[in-house]
Amino acid sequence: MKRKKKSSVIDMLSFVFKKVYKEWKVILVSLVALVLIALVEFSIPQVTQTIIDDIIPEKSKSMLVQAIFWLGFLTVALNVLSYISTYLMSKISQEAVAELKQDLYGHVLEQDLTYFETQKTGDLMTRLTSDVRTIQDLISPSTLKIISNIVTFTLVLGFLFYTDWKLSLMIAITFPLLYIVNDFFSKRMKANFRKVRESSAHFNNHLQMTLTSILMIKNSATESFEEQRLKEVNEEVKNNQLQATKTQALFSPSMDLVNFLGVAIVLTYGTLKIFDGELTVGSMMSYLAYLKLLQNPIRSMTQMISRFQQALVSYERLMDIYESEPSIVAADDTVKIERLEKGITFDNVSFHYLEGNKVLTDLTFTIPKGKLVALVGSSGSGKTTVTRLLSRLYDPTAGSIKVDDHNLKDIDIESLRQAIGIVSQDIELMDGSVRDNITYGIFDKSEEEILKAIDAARLTEFIEGLPQGLETQIGERGMKLSGGQKQRLAIARVFLKNAPILILDEATAALDNESERFIQQSLEELLEQKTALVIAHRLSTIHHADTILVMEKGRIVESGNHQELMEKAGRYETLYSAQFK
Repeated sequence: MKRKKKSSVIDMLSFVFKKVYKEWKVILVSLVALVLIALVEFSIPQVTQTIIDDIIPEKSKSMLVQAIFWLGFLTVALNVLSYISTYLMSKISQEAVAELKQDLYGHVLEQDLTYFETQKTGDLMTRLTSDVRTIQDLISPSTLKIISNIVTFTLVLGFLFYTDWKLSLMIAITFPLLYIVNDFFSKRMKANFRKVRESSAHFNNHLQMTLTSILMIKNSATESFEEQRLKEVNEEVKNNQLQATKTQALFSPSMDLVNFLGVAIVLTYGTLKIFDGELTVGSMMSYLAYLKLLQNPIRSMTQMISRFQQALVSYERLMDIYESEPSIVAADDTVKIERLEKGITFDNVSFHYLEGNKVLTDLTFTIPKGKLVALVGSSGSGKTTVTRLLSRLYDPTAGSIKVDDHNLKDIDIESLRQAIGIVSQDIELMDGSVRDNITYGIFDKSEEEILKAIDAARLTEFIEGLPQGLETQIGERGMKLSGGQKQRLAIARVFLKNAPILILDEATAALDNESERFIQQSLEELLEQKTALVIAHRLSTIHHADTILVMEKGRIVESGNHQELMEKAGRYETLYSAQFK
């Protein structure tokens, strides 16, 4: 996911502002507190100067007590105001980031299946976690403190010019140097942090891949091999992070060097003035304090530049997600499917993933209401793609698919998918309980209906033997279940959903012969009232199909029922005979 145009800091700040503008009253209170902080910081050196220049020479204890009391009051006020500002901005930050995470997650879920087929899970995880945290740093007390720093900088610089314009001009000489140093390092830091993010995403991708393929790794005894591969990726992350840290580490001392030049100017100029009797020690001390107040905003700004460069990289990566738009969208006026009245029609449907590489070509067939159509053929002939087109996970590149004379594009997507029950060879299970997985996406069924679906899938005895029954945890992706148990769980879900349209994609492939006989009987009972599209590798399971479509290379080469196709002695008869030799 690469963006066509680079983002600017203004783009990023505009994005952040939109996330927090609803809390403008809270931000205003925080800003007022920051302005008051600037005024208090400006006042403290004045008190210090009074103590040195007036109170010490006069040896007045009462004036000293008053000055110390006033200094203490200002210090307490400074801390209270800092607490108010920090807490309010932290509150806004947490709320804005929570909203951003939710918004991003929702946007990702809205994407088409094709999007997830082309993206790496680890990279998406990095964007939704690490990159979001980096953006959160922008919505922080230190960021808003720039306002008080600007106010402080303006007040102090104005005061210094008012009291001694020559000294102020000499100090101002350091400002262009600070800008040059900032510009030099900021460009390099952005490039470095981009490499850090990309290599971190690579690391997460590899980590996610290995942890979800642990069974294959164990069976292949490739633990050492995978450990070495991760070591190489980890080394890349380390080197990129070290390079970024090196640049960042050079940045601060370079700024300190320029800041020292300002201190040297004040010390030299002030000392010479004291020698001539034109300046008091207290005045020079206050100048040094004010110089620090000038340098603090500049130092904060330089730190913010580093933070902005990191955030800008993360912002661009998040914008990649926002700029991805689903192509599978519903029309403005859609219809909802509650039950099937007529049937399903594929009319000259073609489909390709890549231009010129057709997966399906001119498919035309009908599945009348209450009928069962089976798809058979060798691997790669396009059978599963047909089922995904019917669920509208993809759209045809040519032709149309209709349900009850309604084009799929005119049907509400949620309604369509709720009207279809699917059992595939690759079972999708969630990390949760048996009940969670049977009822997933089904919210209106009673306990009696759940138990009936479990019984229909021949799961009753198995569940009764579990330590917590329906509440037993099955592990991530059903790791604690056998292949057949996973398949039965998915079949129970379809029984419970009771959708008018069924898609069975090798639905009994993971079952042993005895289990398959039980399940096949249950499926046949269910199919009596449904409109079904069935993919079968074991051709013995589809003798009863109303129509069998034989596919090769994305085309329908034969169609008919079992008896008709066997009499043709064509491709179907060849496939059937090969299974029973």
